[in-house]
Amino acid sequence: MLNPKIGQYLKSSYPADIVDALISAYSEVLRNYRIERWKPSELDAGHFVEAARRIVEHEIFGTTTPLAKAMGSFSPAVLSKYESATGDEAFRILIPRVLFSIYCIRNKRGVGHISSISPNKMDATFILSATKWVLAELVRTVTASNPDDAHALTDAILERELDLIWDDGESFVIMDNKLKAEQKVLVTLYKRDRYSIDEIQSLIGYKNRTRFKSIVERLRSDNLIDIVQESICKISPLGIREAERIIENT
Repeated sequence: MLNPKIGQYLKSSYPADIVDALISAYSEVLRNYRIERWKPSELDAGHFVEAARRIVEHEIFGTTTPLAKAMGSFSPAVLSKYESATGDEAFRILIPRVLFSIYCIRNKRGVGHISSISPNKMDATFILSATKWVLAELVRTVTASNPDDAHALTDAILERELDLIWDDGESFVIMDNKLKAEQKVLVTLYKRDRYSIDEIQSLIGYKNRTRFKSIVERLRSDNLIDIVQESICKISPLGIREAERIIENT
């Protein structure tokens, strides 16, 4: 579930119905990826591309195609039209090229049409990463005046997707019950950094607060995490390596 601030910021700059369509499509891409439904995940990316193209057009042309009207195919000529416009190169070049790559995979790799290549995790992972980047870039531009929100919201979008963790916005479950509490803390912070001590304790279901604080302090003394602003935990480069070792061995 996306932070509501993302939609609020985007709607301050772009038509609300287009923002809602963008967020809905992104949420479906993410949801289907998490439950390993590769074809629906990649199909929903087509809707994401259509909504994001409308935002690009709104930004560089000042007007865009209404949702009720079809946009037509995303061709190299359309890409060239965007690139030859004036304005921020993120909207003229970078975002359109990423969207075009999503569009091509969605249309030419057995998703939208029959192909020798069936929908698969490799393509779905690329599409998910690309949609995350586009959404984060859009959020970065509309939160430029608020660096704290920009950092927090883009980090939340770009958090890692781990098979070890079931996190659908309502449930957060570390699927391997054999992991020790220290290991659960590290993989939780590896997925999304900067949780508070209380948040981590709740997420991993550790009951004894006193013992849990001792676990966190031990991780800190081993340079696997740091604690800032009194209670916010950050995973260190050493902690990242240890979390990746844990993930590889589960």
